[in-house]
Amino acid sequence: MHNAHHAVDASVSEIDKLRRTLKKNGSAQVRSGEEIALIKAVCLTWFNNHRKSLLVVIDEAFLSDQDRLYKELLTSCDRATSRKKYDQLIKQLRASLTEIRGYIVDLKPVDTTPTTDAPPSFAILVPNPIMQKILEARWLECSKCIAAGAPLAATVMMGGLLEALLLARINREPNKSHVFKTASAPKDRMTGKTLQLQEWTLRHYIDVAHELGWISTSAKDVGEVVRDYRNYIHPQKELSHGIELRDDDARLFWEIAKGISRQILK
Repeated sequence: MHNAHHAVDASVSEIDKLRRTLKKNGSAQVRSGEEIALIKAVCLTWFNNHRKSLLVVIDEAFLSDQDRLYKELLTSCDRATSRKKYDQLIKQLRASLTEIRGYIVDLKPVDTTPTTDAPPSFAILVPNPIMQKILEARWLECSKCIAAGAPLAATVMMGGLLEALLLARINREPNKSHVFKTASAPKDRMTGKTLQLQEWTLRHYIDVAHELGWISTSAKDVGEVVRDYRNYIHPQKELSHGIELRDDDARLFWEIAKGISRQILK
Protein backbone atom coordinates (compact mmCIF):
# COMPACT_ATOMS: atom_id res chain seq x y z
CA MET A 1 0.00 0.00 0.00
CA HIS A 2 2.92 2.30 0.73
CA ASN A 3 4.02 1.98 -2.91
CA ALA A 4 0.54 2.88 -4.17
CA HIS A 5 0.34 6.00 -1.98
CA HIS A 6 3.83 6.99 -3.08
CA ALA A 7 2.88 6.49 -6.74
CA VAL A 8 -0.09 8.86 -6.47
CA ASP A 9 1.82 11.46 -4.45
CA ALA A 10 4.73 11.34 -6.88
CA SER A 11 2.37 11.67 -9.86
CA VAL A 12 0.69 14.74 -8.36
CA SER A 13 4.05 16.27 -7.49
CA GLU A 14 5.35 15.71 -11.03
CA ILE A 15 2.39 17.30 -12.79
CA ASP A 16 2.40 20.24 -10.34
CA LYS A 17 6.06 20.78 -11.21
CA LEU A 18 5.24 20.45 -14.91
CA ARG A 19 2.49 23.05 -14.67
CA ARG A 20 4.77 25.52 -12.87
CA THR A 21 7.46 25.02 -15.48
CA LEU A 22 5.09 25.55 -18.42
CA LYS A 23 3.72 28.73 -16.85
CA LYS A 24 7.18 30.32 -16.75
CA ASN A 25 7.17 30.78 -20.52
CA GLY A 26 4.88 33.41 -22.01
CA SER A 27 4.66 32.01 -25.54
CA ALA A 28 1.25 30.88 -26.76
CA GLN A 29 2.45 27.44 -27.86
CA VAL A 30 4.83 24.94 -26.31
CA ARG A 31 7.69 24.45 -28.76
CA SER A 32 10.76 24.27 -26.52
CA GLY A 33 12.56 20.95 -26.79
CA GLU A 34 13.25 20.93 -23.06
CA GLU A 35 9.61 21.59 -22.15
CA ILE A 36 8.43 18.85 -24.50
CA ALA A 37 11.05 16.46 -23.12
CA LEU A 38 9.80 17.14 -19.59
CA ILE A 39 6.18 16.49 -20.62
CA LYS A 40 7.22 13.18 -22.18
CA ALA A 41 9.22 12.20 -19.10
CA VAL A 42 6.28 12.83 -16.76
CA CYS A 43 3.90 10.83 -18.97
CA LEU A 44 6.26 7.91 -19.51
CA THR A 45 7.07 7.74 -15.81
CA TRP A 46 3.35 7.26 -15.18
CA PHE A 47 3.05 4.39 -17.65
CA ASN A 48 6.38 2.75 -16.83
CA ASN A 49 6.42 3.17 -13.03
CA HIS A 50 3.55 4.73 -11.07
CA ARG A 51 0.74 2.95 -12.90
CA LYS A 52 2.26 -0.46 -12.14
CA SER A 53 2.39 0.32 -8.42
CA LEU A 54 -1.29 1.26 -8.40
CA LEU A 55 -2.39 -1.88 -10.27
CA VAL A 56 -1.23 -3.92 -7.30
CA VAL A 57 -4.11 -2.58 -5.21
CA ILE A 58 -6.79 -1.35 -7.64
CA ASP A 59 -8.39 -2.56 -10.85
CA GLU A 60 -7.15 -1.23 -14.18
CA ALA A 61 -10.59 0.21 -14.95
CA PHE A 62 -10.10 2.81 -12.19
CA LEU A 63 -7.15 4.27 -14.11
CA SER A 64 -8.90 4.79 -17.45
CA ASP A 65 -9.29 8.56 -16.98
CA GLN A 66 -5.69 9.02 -15.90
CA ASP A 67 -4.44 6.89 -18.82
CA ARG A 68 -6.49 8.90 -21.29
CA LEU A 69 -5.22 12.25 -20.00
CA TYR A 70 -1.58 11.15 -19.89
CA LYS A 71 -1.89 9.80 -23.45
CA GLU A 72 -3.41 13.09 -24.59
CA LEU A 73 -0.53 14.99 -22.99
CA LEU A 74 1.93 12.68 -24.70
CA THR A 75 0.38 12.92 -28.16
CA SER A 76 0.15 16.70 -27.80
CA CYS A 77 3.95 16.77 -27.92
CA ASP A 78 3.82 15.82 -31.60
CA ARG A 79 2.15 19.06 -32.60
CA ALA A 80 2.36 22.74 -31.65
CA THR A 81 -0.15 22.51 -28.80
CA SER A 82 -1.14 25.68 -27.00
CA ARG A 83 0.09 26.35 -23.49
CA LYS A 84 -3.54 26.89 -22.47
CA LYS A 85 -4.48 23.40 -23.69
CA TYR A 86 -1.67 21.81 -21.68
CA ASP A 87 -2.79 23.70 -18.59
CA GLN A 88 -6.36 22.44 -19.00
CA LEU A 89 -5.18 18.84 -19.37
CA ILE A 90 -2.92 19.08 -16.34
CA LYS A 91 -5.71 20.51 -14.16
CA GLN A 92 -8.04 17.66 -15.23
CA LEU A 93 -5.29 15.15 -14.55
CA ARG A 94 -4.60 16.50 -11.08
CA ALA A 95 -8.29 16.29 -10.15
CA SER A 96 -8.44 12.73 -11.45
CA LEU A 97 -5.35 11.68 -9.50
CA THR A 98 -6.80 13.24 -6.35
CA GLU A 99 -9.86 11.01 -6.73
CA ILE A 100 -7.62 7.93 -6.91
CA ARG A 101 -5.72 9.08 -3.84
CA GLY A 102 -8.98 9.36 -1.92
CA TYR A 103 -9.99 5.89 -3.03
CA ILE A 104 -6.84 4.06 -2.00
CA VAL A 105 -6.89 5.70 1.45
CA ASP A 106 -9.88 3.49 2.26
CA LEU A 107 -8.18 0.28 1.18
CA LYS A 108 -6.71 -2.08 3.74
CA PRO A 109 -2.93 -1.92 3.92
CA VAL A 110 -0.97 -4.86 2.55
CA ASP A 111 2.59 -5.92 3.15
CA THR A 112 5.01 -4.58 0.59
CA THR A 113 8.70 -4.98 0.11
CA PRO A 114 10.30 -1.56 -0.24
CA THR A 115 12.56 -1.07 -3.22
CA THR A 116 16.20 -0.28 -2.60
CA ASP A 117 18.93 1.57 -4.42
CA ALA A 118 21.31 -1.37 -4.16
CA PRO A 119 23.53 -1.40 -7.24
CA PRO A 120 23.06 -4.23 -9.74
CA SER A 121 25.85 -6.54 -10.81
CA PHE A 122 27.91 -4.92 -13.53
CA ALA A 123 29.98 -8.07 -14.16
CA ILE A 124 27.88 -9.12 -17.16
CA LEU A 125 28.81 -5.89 -18.93
CA VAL A 126 32.21 -4.97 -17.49
CA PRO A 127 34.80 -7.73 -16.98
CA ASN A 128 37.28 -5.48 -15.16
CA PRO A 129 36.64 -5.86 -11.38
CA ILE A 130 38.13 -2.43 -10.66
CA MET A 131 35.72 -0.76 -13.09
CA GLN A 132 32.88 -2.77 -11.55
CA LYS A 133 33.72 -1.24 -8.16
CA ILE A 134 33.86 2.24 -9.70
CA LEU A 135 30.41 1.83 -11.25
CA GLU A 136 28.99 0.53 -7.98
CA ALA A 137 30.43 3.55 -6.18
CA ARG A 138 28.92 5.92 -8.77
CA TRP A 139 25.52 4.23 -8.40
CA LEU A 140 25.62 4.61 -4.62
CA GLU A 141 26.81 8.20 -4.90
CA CYS A 142 23.77 9.08 -7.02
CA SER A 143 21.55 7.78 -4.23
CA LYS A 144 23.56 9.64 -1.57
CA CYS A 145 23.30 12.93 -3.47
CA ILE A 146 19.51 12.60 -3.65
CA ALA A 147 19.27 11.79 0.07
CA ALA A 148 21.52 14.77 0.86
CA GLY A 149 19.32 17.20 -1.08
CA ALA A 150 21.84 17.76 -3.88
CA PRO A 151 19.66 17.30 -7.01
CA LEU A 152 22.06 18.85 -9.52
CA ALA A 153 24.99 16.78 -8.28
CA ALA A 154 22.80 13.67 -8.42
CA THR A 155 21.69 14.39 -11.99
CA VAL A 156 25.26 15.02 -13.16
CA MET A 157 26.31 11.71 -11.58
CA MET A 158 23.45 9.90 -13.32
CA GLY A 159 24.54 11.24 -16.71
CA GLY A 160 28.08 10.07 -16.12
CA LEU A 161 26.90 6.64 -15.00
CA LEU A 162 24.69 6.16 -18.07
CA GLU A 163 27.48 7.31 -20.37
CA ALA A 164 29.89 4.79 -18.81
CA LEU A 165 27.39 1.93 -19.12
CA LEU A 166 26.59 2.74 -22.75
CA LEU A 167 30.28 2.92 -23.61
CA ALA A 168 30.82 -0.42 -21.88
CA ARG A 169 27.96 -1.90 -23.90
CA ILE A 170 29.63 -0.77 -27.13
CA ASN A 171 33.02 -2.07 -26.03
CA ARG A 172 31.47 -5.47 -25.38
CA GLU A 173 30.79 -5.84 -29.10
CA PRO A 174 33.48 -8.06 -30.69
CA ASN A 175 33.08 -6.11 -33.95
CA LYS A 176 32.11 -2.46 -33.55
CA SER A 177 31.76 -1.70 -37.27
CA HIS A 178 27.95 -1.87 -37.16
CA VAL A 179 27.97 0.62 -34.25
CA PHE A 180 29.93 3.18 -36.24
CA LYS A 181 27.74 2.64 -39.30
CA THR A 182 24.47 3.55 -37.53
CA ALA A 183 22.62 6.61 -38.77
CA SER A 184 22.77 8.08 -35.25
CA ALA A 185 26.55 7.84 -34.92
CA PRO A 186 28.06 11.37 -34.83
CA LYS A 187 29.95 12.46 -37.93
CA ASP A 188 32.76 14.92 -38.48
CA ARG A 189 31.25 17.89 -40.33
CA MET A 190 34.28 18.32 -42.57
CA THR A 191 35.08 14.73 -43.50
CA GLY A 192 31.77 12.95 -42.91
CA LYS A 193 33.59 10.22 -41.00
CA THR A 194 32.22 8.84 -37.73
CA LEU A 195 33.83 10.39 -34.67
CA GLN A 196 35.93 8.32 -32.31
CA LEU A 197 34.13 7.10 -29.18
CA GLN A 198 36.01 9.52 -26.93
CA GLU A 199 34.36 12.36 -28.87
CA TRP A 200 30.81 11.09 -28.39
CA THR A 201 28.42 12.71 -25.93
CA LEU A 202 25.62 11.15 -23.91
CA ARG A 203 23.15 12.16 -26.62
CA HIS A 204 25.06 10.14 -29.22
CA TYR A 205 25.29 7.09 -26.96
CA ILE A 206 21.55 7.17 -26.24
CA ASP A 207 20.58 7.60 -29.91
CA VAL A 208 22.87 4.79 -31.10
CA ALA A 209 21.77 2.46 -28.28
CA HIS A 210 18.14 3.00 -29.28
CA GLU A 211 18.88 2.45 -32.97
CA LEU A 212 20.61 -0.84 -32.16
CA GLY A 213 17.69 -1.96 -29.97
CA TRP A 214 19.60 -1.91 -26.69
CA ILE A 215 17.14 0.49 -25.07
CA SER A 216 13.44 1.07 -25.73
CA THR A 217 11.87 4.14 -27.33
CA SER A 218 10.49 5.30 -23.99
CA ALA A 219 13.94 4.88 -22.41
CA LYS A 220 15.43 7.01 -25.19
CA ASP A 221 12.80 9.72 -24.74
CA VAL A 222 13.16 10.01 -20.98
CA GLY A 223 16.92 9.55 -21.20
CA GLU A 224 17.03 12.74 -23.24
CA VAL A 225 15.49 14.57 -20.29
CA VAL A 226 18.24 13.38 -17.93
CA ARG A 227 20.78 14.40 -20.56
CA ASP A 228 19.33 17.90 -20.91
CA TYR A 229 19.09 18.54 -17.18
CA ARG A 230 22.60 17.20 -16.67
CA ASN A 231 23.79 20.15 -18.75
CA TYR A 232 22.59 22.56 -16.06
CA ILE A 233 25.96 21.95 -14.46
CA HIS A 234 26.79 25.12 -16.40
CA PRO A 235 25.47 28.04 -14.26
CA GLN A 236 24.90 30.32 -17.26
CA LYS A 237 22.60 27.78 -18.88
CA GLU A 238 20.58 27.43 -15.67
CA LEU A 239 20.28 31.23 -15.48
CA SER A 240 19.31 31.75 -19.12
CA HIS A 241 16.71 28.96 -19.12
CA GLY A 242 15.23 29.89 -15.73
CA ILE A 243 15.04 26.23 -14.68
CA GLU A 244 15.31 25.26 -11.02
CA LEU A 245 16.29 21.66 -10.38
CA ARG A 246 14.55 20.34 -7.26
CA ASP A 247 14.74 17.24 -5.10
CA ASP A 248 11.61 15.71 -6.63
CA ASP A 249 13.08 16.24 -10.11
CA ALA A 250 16.21 14.33 -9.11
CA ARG A 251 14.15 11.48 -7.64
CA LEU A 252 12.23 11.24 -10.92
CA PHE A 253 15.44 11.27 -12.96
CA TRP A 254 16.96 8.60 -10.71
CA GLU A 255 14.08 6.22 -11.42
CA ILE A 256 14.58 6.90 -15.12
CA ALA A 257 18.34 6.37 -14.92
CA LYS A 258 17.96 3.10 -13.01
CA GLY A 259 15.46 1.81 -15.55
CA ILE A 260 17.73 2.65 -18.49
CA SER A 261 20.71 1.10 -16.69
CA ARG A 262 18.85 -2.17 -16.23
CA GLN A 263 17.88 -2.23 -19.90
CA ILE A 264 21.53 -1.78 -20.87
CA LEU A 265 22.61 -4.55 -18.49
CA LYS A 266 20.18 -6.97 -20.11
